[in-house]
Amino acid sequence: MTHAPSRPFSTSARVHPSYLPYMHTTKAAKGAKWIAPAVALAAVGYSVSAYKQAQAGRRALAAEESAAAERRRRQAAAVLDDAYGDRSSIEGLERAMRVYEAQQLQQQQQDQELHR
Repeated sequence: MTHAPSRPFSTSARVHPSYLPYMHTTKAAKGAKWIAPAVALAAVGYSVSAYKQAQAGRRALAAEESAAAERRRRQAAAVLDDAYGDRSSIEGLERAMRVYEAQQLQQQQQDQELHR
C-alpha cells in the first residue's frame, strides 16, 4: 500500500517558521564582517610603505657609497698624476722613475718580510 501525500511538494512551499534566526545577521555582525578585510588592507598598506622606505634608504646608501668610491678613485688618480707627472718634460719623467723605483723597493721589502 502506497500512501500518496496529501499536499504536493514544491520549492514554493512555505517554511515554518517564516523567520529563521540562524540565517539572519544583526547589524553588528554585518559591520564585523568588514573588520578582517580592513585589517588586512591596513597591513598591506603598511607593508608597502615600509618596503618603499627601506628601498629609498638602501638607494640613498648605495648612492653615498658610489660617490665615496668615485672620490677615492679620483684621489688615487690625482696621486698617480702627482707621482708620475704628465711626462711632458724630462724632470717629470725622472721624478716618476724615482717614485717607481721607491715603490718597487718598498714592495720587495714587504715581500721579504712576509716570507720570513
